[in-house]
Amino acid sequence: MPHFKTLAITAAIAAVMAAPASAAMTDGTYTGVGQGKNGDVTVELQVTNGKLAQVRVVKHAETPGISDVALTSLPQSIVDAQSLNVDVVSGATLTSEGIRLAVADAIRKAGGDPDAFAAVPVKKKVATKLIKDHADIIVVGAGGSGMSAAVRAESLGANVILIEKMPMIGGVTALNAGTLIATGSRFQKESLKETKDSPELAAKDIFRVGKNRNDPLMVKQVTERVGGVVDWLVYDLKIPYGPAATQYPDHSANRQLGVTGRSVNFLKLMREKFEHMGGKLMLETRAQELLRDKDGRVVGIRATDSAGNTVELSSKAVILASGGFGAVKSMLPNEMNQYVFYGLDSETGDGYKMATAIGADTINMDLVKMYPQGVETVPGHGLAATASSTDTMKKSGAIYVNRDGKRYVNELASLGELTDTTVAQPGHIAYIVMDAKAWKEYVNKSLEDRLVPDEASLMKWTKIVNNGHPVMAVADGLKKAAEVMGVNPEGLAATVKSWNDMVANGKDTQFGRKIVGGLGEGPFYIVEQKVRYQTTLGGLRAGEGMRILDKNGKPIEGLYGAGCVVGGANGADSMTAMMNSWAIVSGVIAAETAVGKK
Repeated sequence: MPHFKTLAITAAIAAVMAAPASAAMTDGTYTGVGQGKNGDVTVELQVTNGKLAQVRVVKHAETPGISDVALTSLPQSIVDAQSLNVDVVSGATLTSEGIRLAVADAIRKAGGDPDAFAAVPVKKKVATKLIKDHADIIVVGAGGSGMSAAVRAESLGANVILIEKMPMIGGVTALNAGTLIATGSRFQKESLKETKDSPELAAKDIFRVGKNRNDPLMVKQVTERVGGVVDWLVYDLKIPYGPAATQYPDHSANRQLGVTGRSVNFLKLMREKFEHMGGKLMLETRAQELLRDKDGRVVGIRATDSAGNTVELSSKAVILASGGFGAVKSMLPNEMNQYVFYGLDSETGDGYKMATAIGADTINMDLVKMYPQGVETVPGHGLAATASSTDTMKKSGAIYVNRDGKRYVNELASLGELTDTTVAQPGHIAYIVMDAKAWKEYVNKSLEDRLVPDEASLMKWTKIVNNGHPVMAVADGLKKAAEVMGVNPEGLAATVKSWNDMVANGKDTQFGRKIVGGLGEGPFYIVEQKVRYQTTLGGLRAGEGMRILDKNGKPIEGLYGAGCVVGGANGADSMTAMMNSWAIVSGVIAAETAVGKK
């Protein structure tokens, strides 16, 4: 199956026992635990007549939207196949692996041997066929940009087919908080009471954060159009937006919005609207090739569905909204090997590959969006704890230090500055140092954002060891916590004393941070802050109206792009809320241009 990949659960799969050990299992109900993407996945296994009768996930901390299909379908697949070696759900690989490990744990507790369930299920061969369909607009990818393009095109009267290679909608958009800039909108003036913002001011901020590597045309399009798009979402579509829960400091005006229920709810609501309007959604359908006529105009897509059928969709226009290529290391700059990935394994650059195969130009292929404050809970993969760290800094006297125990930045700086300064530290790593009061803030925000299901899950970070040190250390004394974490204890002690002296005097003379408190009583908590990446900033080059350009700067007729498949909008770094803003606004613009009206 093209949308799933098989992972071996043990090295013994090739030598499965001739006499199944399942008979050794004792009937009953057993609980097993396995490491998922965000933490433990707990399953309940029912054994009847020595066989796997039922598997249920009873507790987890996985990302809503992304993990849903794995959590609901994989347990039944294991039971149906009587095997742990079933296909994992693409895009939810770590969640899938956590479920399989949890079931293996439960099998052991039942007295069985997980290796006896390592046989690869035999799949029946089914004759494939050619499926054809037609629409005015084909949208490739059902993330934030694709859903926005599809809904907008349908609202303008176009007949739309939206295809998505995953078994669920959302893409990487499902990982974000759903923040959006409101520049120039009626909603900004009436609800945020902001009257001094402008497209020019927003553009100035975007260029500053993007280190002037931005494509000016893309910036112009998004800043001039975002106000109208926000009002369309809020007043026409009734998407529930309000002030963002966490206001980040890299904006020069009050413009940060957040959607109720985060992006998962935004995607759900947009899907409902799309299907209500009559749009057709085809999941588990992976685009393989752009179809063109004799004049070179793009007139459709050739794809493959989950059954291996070839799907040919013809159309007047194709909008690529297929995301970036963060999961393909060979396409990334070598330096990314130093950081942790927090995205999806489905970020494989499919749209980029199809478009460049017919001569599309590219821009900023050396740029990848990096964030600070990652926690490496799974080797090579970082948990996005940015909101937890940011909120804690605003409400307590917690500080950031490097391996030498020294502060290196104003802890309330923009995410871009925090990323750059973390990269500059020894080992490209930093640490957040918290006292008991600060820890309460960290826990509260982590639970509010569903980073983890409970405080006990955070405490398990003390048991996760990478390169000789845990991702979190907890101790009654500051020195002991530093030693466990691999931070210079003398340096940290001197830094904390200096910091508390500055707090007492009411002024941070080192970095100019606003004083909100010092570090007081223990226990003390130190959590790693690693640089993490997901989103690629480079991609296809687009022109006015999100038309994809060839290497001569001319539009490829019939082809449009939106979201991360298009490069240039955010330059070398993206201002907070801009990646999601870019996805939604570019999707709307592409749809309007492709349809031929607003």
